[in-house]
Amino acid sequence: MLVLLCVVLLCVFGFSAFKIISTLRGYKIAEDNYNALSQQFVTASTPKPSAAPGEEQEEPVEVSPINVDFAALQAQNPEAAGWIYSPNTVINYPIAQTEDNFTYLDHLLSGEVNANGTIFIDCQNAKDFSDKNTLVYGHNMNDGSMFASLRNYRDAAYYPEHPCLYISTPEKNFRLDLFAGLVTEPDSFVYARYFDEDEQFLAYVESAKAESTFQSDVEVGIEDKICVLSTCTYEFNNARYVVIGKLVEIQ
Repeated sequence: MLVLLCVVLLCVFGFSAFKIISTLRGYKIAEDNYNALSQQFVTASTPKPSAAPGEEQEEPVEVSPINVDFAALQAQNPEAAGWIYSPNTVINYPIAQTEDNFTYLDHLLSGEVNANGTIFIDCQNAKDFSDKNTLVYGHNMNDGSMFASLRNYRDAAYYPEHPCLYISTPEKNFRLDLFAGLVTEPDSFVYARYFDEDEQFLAYVESAKAESTFQSDVEVGIEDKICVLSTCTYEFNNARYVVIGKLVEIQ
């Protein structure tokens, strides 16, 4: 009996060790994959030179902090729809979109099966962020990768140091000015993509701000478009944490 118990315990230990090693290996594969994509297709923007002495200074134009070679990226995978970047965080990832909201839950942009998945746009949204509200999903990974750092916005002190993110597409670059972050449910009002009336949209914005874990001075008007970044959290079963921002077009 004692021998049998020891064998069972050894099997349990061996299986647990295998799962841990497999998980860590998956993290490393995803990290290496996304680092390689960043190094291959993303470069830092070059600041525009100041006017020479005596020349008239042009009105300053905000430029995205990154340049993305979308032609080359989409040659590898045509479903690459954009790139998301958050300064001084790990968020520096391609954004995909396909015909469903399941494929990229467990596939890298390369097509390789991996629990980290890929950041992706809701399949019912326009891929160019032209909808009134674009929904973007990413995992909350235990190693802190993907959208895990979004949960830091639950601490109000985090927001002033990270008030915006950047989203690039083949057509445009955006600064995403965050105005709310909240713990919510998967069928929450925040996942509404379209609004029948301007008042409905403004009510959405006010409701999100009222429930936000941080305070923001960002103003959202009826002409603006917004974006929801969504990830899992653990305050209750099937909980989500979302941050919501106004899309501001930049160069």
